[in-house]
Amino acid sequence: MKATFWSLCLSIIVTTALGQKPPVKFGEVPLEDVAMPFYEKDSSAAAVILADYGTSTIIYRQNMGFSLDFERVTRIKIFKKEGLEWGDFSIPLYKSGSADEKLTSLKAITYNLENGKIVESKLKNDGIFKESFDANRDYVKVTCPNVREGSVVEITYKVNSDSEFLFNFQDWSFQSAIPTILSEYRAAIPEYFNYDKYTQGYVPLTIADETQVPNSITLSSFERSGDRNIQSTHTSDKIDFMEARHRWVANHVPAFKPEPHMTSVSDYITKINFELSSIKMPNQPIRQIMGSWADINKTFSESDDCAGQISGNGFLRKITEEVTAGATTPEDKISAICNFVKQNVAWDGSQSLYARASLKKVLDDKKGNSAEINFLLGSMLDKADIPVLPVLLSTRNHGLLRIATPVASQFNYLICLAKVNDKSFLLDATERLLPTGILPQRCLNGQGFAVSKTGFQWIPLESKFKTRVVTSGDFRLTPGGELEGKLKLDCNGYIALQNRKKYLSDGESEYLKDFVGSHAWEIKSTEIQNAKEIQNNFIGVQDLVVNENMVTAGEMIYLDPFIHSSQKDNPFKSEVREYPVDFGSPLEETFFFKLTLPDGYVVDELPESKIISMPENGARYIYNVVQNGNLITVTSMFHINKSMFTQLEYPYLREFYNQIVAKQAELIVLKKK
Repeated sequence: MKATFWSLCLSIIVTTALGQKPPVKFGEVPLEDVAMPFYEKDSSAAAVILADYGTSTIIYRQNMGFSLDFERVTRIKIFKKEGLEWGDFSIPLYKSGSADEKLTSLKAITYNLENGKIVESKLKNDGIFKESFDANRDYVKVTCPNVREGSVVEITYKVNSDSEFLFNFQDWSFQSAIPTILSEYRAAIPEYFNYDKYTQGYVPLTIADETQVPNSITLSSFERSGDRNIQSTHTSDKIDFMEARHRWVANHVPAFKPEPHMTSVSDYITKINFELSSIKMPNQPIRQIMGSWADINKTFSESDDCAGQISGNGFLRKITEEVTAGATTPEDKISAICNFVKQNVAWDGSQSLYARASLKKVLDDKKGNSAEINFLLGSMLDKADIPVLPVLLSTRNHGLLRIATPVASQFNYLICLAKVNDKSFLLDATERLLPTGILPQRCLNGQGFAVSKTGFQWIPLESKFKTRVVTSGDFRLTPGGELEGKLKLDCNGYIALQNRKKYLSDGESEYLKDFVGSHAWEIKSTEIQNAKEIQNNFIGVQDLVVNENMVTAGEMIYLDPFIHSSQKDNPFKSEVREYPVDFGSPLEETFFFKLTLPDGYVVDELPESKIISMPENGARYIYNVVQNGNLITVTSMFHINKSMFTQLEYPYLREFYNQIVAKQAELIVLKKK
């Protein structure tokens, strides 16, 4: 009987450094970098990235096949105390089952200038530790030694990813929270691997080159008989292929400064992203990796870990019958089930697409991750004969969903879509203090992917619910120059959620401290209504004395009526904005102020009433002041009528706020008789 085995040997020609000399070499730090007093292009910067250079190369290894090597050198100059955090690094490593990415060649040095000479402090083992993040990721944390103001820190490392992790081709960010002088990324990709590559951000790249380079692999095969006296035979085949070599460079990249009302920073920084689309090896059919949204829908709709969680879990049928016993309509059943889940299972704060524990254990333990809680919700709705679908989404801090790229890894969260006749309800049971039918703000991010055996559908994740807050004050001016009266806050939606969380978790004392803030108020009494009745508005009433908002100059009194809810500053400082303004949901803020004047005072001057509107009524502000005898009434109504404003609308939005700030700065002028 003849015994055979095969092994593949490789001879592959690769030019060093992807064809060009590296722009930076670890350990060779110029004296001028260490002596640099500040960065000329941004003297306010706490630190600057002097150089960030990375390479990703797909290579073939004996007995391993193709694998991915990533190598990086990063050098940072620290100027101020606020920049010391840049002496710490975090390196992500993926894992799957018994396979994991390997970190090697880790070195770090801190350079300090002492008596005109560079003194090096090298990284030791006590500055390195590994931290498990979740089931698929670990992080290696590195703390550079002897870091102080004026230091230069430098780190280098390699990450090897075997064929199982070829999907995780390293993305590259050219922009950071501090300025970057040089950022360069190179990649070598054999023709067998097709990656979708797309750039984002608003900083133009200095270089974006691609060249096709011929390369070759020599495969050697050996066949040996079981008889040691028979010599083995050897054959070899040379396989020629083309290799794409990429080079991207950005110079003098400004720090990315987050603006108000934006989603994840990762959506807007200048960056290049990779997604493995397909693999085509010699003499083999194309292996599609990316697939299509239809493929993703099929996977999730047939999976026991997704759709199966909703249709299964028969033990919930009896519980559901008890929970919905008094409900007479499908809407009542939805509300009863949502309230049951919210009151009986606490969210542990982790976001996931999958249940790590059985739903029975989740219910017994009274806590779970976001997927476990919403699977429990969906399964109970199913047992109540309410059609329900799982909806996959990407939360606001996870990033915008790219519909042109059908990759399931874009999703990190799951909610439920319940259907009753022609009505649809998007449901999430993680926030106990949100009314049924209002999604947490983290979920309001583009579109969701509803999974069904009959086909997927895209669901807009826009809040149809407008958050409203009404603040009303009824005050009188005392002869001593103080304002005495009541201030009432009446709110719903996300503003009510914030107030309820503060009041119920921290207590009334801390709630009032937060409510008063820096104001010079004396609170005589307070009353909170509907703190736990989440379907009703949260209401807070304070009986107080205001010792501010007035300036006396001789016989004149200058009064600012906005004792609360004023727009003192324009949140939109930049003249130009290169990304949308995302409020998450529409908003309406109303402020009523009534002031009763005592005898001996007359009105010398009142602000003029005014209406300010944006094009197409995207936002609107109404300001009105009326005097009737000794009673002055101020009405301020602020409306954001849509969730998203584009970059083209930004100048109008910024000017809209400018005018509101200016209008609310106008004073009521009183005069003593």
